Amino acid sequence: MQDCMALEKRGEIMTIIEHSLEMRGMPHRELEEYFLTIGGKQIGQGTYLGPNWQVELSDEWKCTLGSLQVTATQVRFRVNEEDWPEMLKAFRFRFLSAGG
Repeated sequence: MQDCMALEKRGEIMTIIEHSLEMRGMPHRELEEYFLTIGGKQIGQGTYLGPNWQVELSDEWKCTLGSLQVTATQVRFRVNEEDWPEMLKAFRFRFLSAGG
């Protein structure tokens, strides 16, 4: 999902885009710690604010995959359009895992 809006910051227009990702099998606490580690501040339950970005984490739920149940969390990013590719790359690299 991608939405756009424009914000003015110090006389410049920034385009803020919104993306959502569903993270399965990642503990909610690890997602929270990641956003704090990269400079975010918790500003509400499940909401983190950093330089040129904001992230909302949904409550965790159980997702059934065949006979397995794994935890899942919806991650909603609102980020400066120019910063999105690098932020997504770093996020995916941090949570990259091999199946086995």
